[in-house]
Amino acid sequence: MEANSRPLLRIFEPTVCYQIPLFQRPYVWKQEENWKPLWEDFERLLGLALTGERLCPHFLGAVVLEQLRNDTGSVQCRQVIDGQQRFTTLQVLLIAARDMCRDLGSERFAGRFESLVSNSDTMVDDPSEVRKLLPTNADRQAYALVHGAGNPDALLQQAHKKGVEFSYEQGIIGAYLYFYRQFEDWLQPDAAEDEITQEKQLDALWAVVRNGLQLVVIDLGEDDESQVIFETLNARGTQLLPADLIKNFLFRRAQTEGGDIDALYEENWAEFDGDFWREEIKQGRENRPRIDIFTRHFLTLAMRRDIRVGHIFNEYKSYVQSTANWGSCFIDPASSASEHMALLKSYSNHFREFAVPTAGSCLARFLRRLEVIDTSTVYPLLLLCSQQLRPQQQAEFDAILIIIESYLFRRMVCGLTTKNYNRLFLELIRHLERKEQITAQAVGNFLLYGEGESVRFPSDAELRTALLDYPLYQWWPQYRVRAVLVALERALAHAKSEAVSLPKGLTIEHILPVKWQEHWPLPAEMQSDPQAKLEFVQHRDRIKHTIGNLTLVTGSLNPALSNSAWSVKKPELLKWSKLNLSRDLHDHVAWTEQEILSRGALLAKAAVRIWPHPGFG
Repeated sequence: MEANSRPLLRIFEPTVCYQIPLFQRPYVWKQEENWKPLWEDFERLLGLALTGERLCPHFLGAVVLEQLRNDTGSVQCRQVIDGQQRFTTLQVLLIAARDMCRDLGSERFAGRFESLVSNSDTMVDDPSEVRKLLPTNADRQAYALVHGAGNPDALLQQAHKKGVEFSYEQGIIGAYLYFYRQFEDWLQPDAAEDEITQEKQLDALWAVVRNGLQLVVIDLGEDDESQVIFETLNARGTQLLPADLIKNFLFRRAQTEGGDIDALYEENWAEFDGDFWREEIKQGRENRPRIDIFTRHFLTLAMRRDIRVGHIFNEYKSYVQSTANWGSCFIDPASSASEHMALLKSYSNHFREFAVPTAGSCLARFLRRLEVIDTSTVYPLLLLCSQQLRPQQQAEFDAILIIIESYLFRRMVCGLTTKNYNRLFLELIRHLERKEQITAQAVGNFLLYGEGESVRFPSDAELRTALLDYPLYQWWPQYRVRAVLVALERALAHAKSEAVSLPKGLTIEHILPVKWQEHWPLPAEMQSDPQAKLEFVQHRDRIKHTIGNLTLVTGSLNPALSNSAWSVKKPELLKWSKLNLSRDLHDHVAWTEQEILSRGALLAKAAVRIWPHPGFG
């Protein structure tokens, strides 16, 4: 490895093609954070050059280059291992300077800048090597437009014609427009400085490019491991996503294996560089880019152990380098980089559907309800079942979802712990590995025969008791109570009634009010017995928070009902509420503790149907 300080002229003037490996991330520099500070440094140097002061070299940072093998006599090629954002920005700035000089009619200076951004047609065999920079795939079209348009108006016309979207605040096209505008403003004549001619300004501009800007260029030798250097350099400052490091790792491996890099990228990775996979989402207690969450679940499945978010890249390297030890009867061992990419892509298709499941499907309902459990540990199992069963065995997959949902919801309603779910679902994956095929019966039997409070499957009797007796409204956050009530509402739909979607913004209403004292008097026989009165009040204050006393109403109806007596609440509920949850209220002349228990029993019966107990032998 050699490190040397080099002026831009020495870096860009030779006949050379600098390639940004397509497996690096796209160009991401922005105006405020990156272009503006660079221009301010550049403009300060221009001021010094105009006044004739000596230019002390301004260092722009370091780039790491790797020499690529090429045929004798062809254009020398180097890969930009690190510093590609800075390298790309400098080329765009020089293109803007070239075009400005040409627009001013100064072919002499335009030619000088042209020599820093383009190789001579007579010196290249491949047309793509005319440009001294070959960006990653995602940026090649935008960079080609910037390099060839000639001025901002032509660039905007071509971008519009080709349907290329861009932002003025970031991206390659935005960078070109920004630097062209800065050159344009800087070259405006200043009445107070008439002696500064345009020619003098262009002389100063060239002097800064020739002598004022320098990079530390680190050239890797044949024995230097570029992947290790890449990972080390990106371990400081703002880190790349683990997916970016995985991408670099796999494509470098594919390159050494002689793979068709462009074809592999388009087929197996291009989608991962899109906004969908880089969008930050919340799953469980994590808020991470979607691709990192997916990779973690995939690795957990592949390695059959829990993977920490901060260790995704190192764990993935370990997985790839030791695939033979991790292969199972459900995940075929992959050996080449291309096979690993194809495997990731295959599982990612299933994870993508988890994000946008088909409306009305069993999967959509399961994932919607899973949100209230606040656990993501089931996702590796979902990936496995989806990959193995769908679409050919969709019914079996749906049956597994029903069993898992029943298990999770029963434990939630019964107040059982969630802390061992990660180990439980990993053990279930190992259990399924020992089977010839994945079935709902195998999943149900495993969950059914778990022993101990941390893993057992609650019985029908336990579920009924919890719904009748537990003050769930007090114990749970409201979104959980609402989710159970919504599930019950759908289960109570009558076959003769039309199916309707629930309105948004429904709130939880206590039929017997939380503050019942004014309009819901105690039974007369309690008034003379202090102990009986105390016990009755305690019982009422507990039972008012059970499922039997709760329903859903619109936000506008809830305040109107408030703490009113039953004679006031009942007509209002029956007049405005169209929900199945409130349908049986017609039959009750009074609303007492007995009615709450009776309604709770009916809702518990519905809950047993929604979340059935496995009936496997």
